[in-house]
Amino acid sequence: MAEFKTSAGQLVPVEIRRRKGTRHLRLSLGPANQIIASLPWHCPDRECARFIEKNRSWLEVQLRQTPAPMNLFEWFAKSPYLSASGDCFTVFINETGEKRLCYSFEKEGADVHLHLPLVGRDIAILKLVRNFAKDVLNARVAYQARRLGLKYSKLTVRDQSSRWGSCTSSRAISLNWRLVLLEPTLQDYVILHELAHLKEMNHSPRFWKLLEAYDPQRSSHEKELDVVTPQLMRVGRS
Repeated sequence: MAEFKTSAGQLVPVEIRRRKGTRHLRLSLGPANQIIASLPWHCPDRECARFIEKNRSWLEVQLRQTPAPMNLFEWFAKSPYLSASGDCFTVFINETGEKRLCYSFEKEGADVHLHLPLVGRDIAILKLVRNFAKDVLNARVAYQARRLGLKYSKLTVRDQSSRWGSCTSSRAISLNWRLVLLEPTLQDYVILHELAHLKEMNHSPRFWKLLEAYDPQRSSHEKELDVVTPQLMRVGRS
């Protein structure tokens, strides 16, 4: 891991990835705003350094325009909501002396309270929200699949760096835990997108026609998702 120093003096980590079969040098920003340099297997470090310097202007623009990573406390300070069961719940954070992590629905189910220990708060809230995501996304996918007459083999909730979800040929669905930070309609759009792959394992015209039958607002939901994705994929990474 090297570092790139911007003209403003900021030090940005450089993650070097060498892969067999890669023919060209390529630069991108990772989910924590680190620079990812993808290199051919035998490319020397000095050639990578020259390539990074050659693309300095482009990198500095990308670093300025890309949203900064933030932790969940910072995110909830600006958007204190979690989505579940097609609804939106106001988040309240309660610090307790207990080590056990738990959440509860309060105010006749309108609010969700996150109960955290006094120490290790950043790690604790991330773990608790991911637990919340596993619970509510399993329930929501089961509901939508049953409503549409679809069957999937299993569901996993993970920490993907850039994707909201995926579906394999074995009918296994994987979802990003950050779906609970989306508005309920956008959360459902991602779920319906992956469920549609149970019938069409592609992005053919047939797939998009099927998805529009599942979600008539899919075009507008895609546009909304494109707007919020760059920031949300960086939540929980600082």
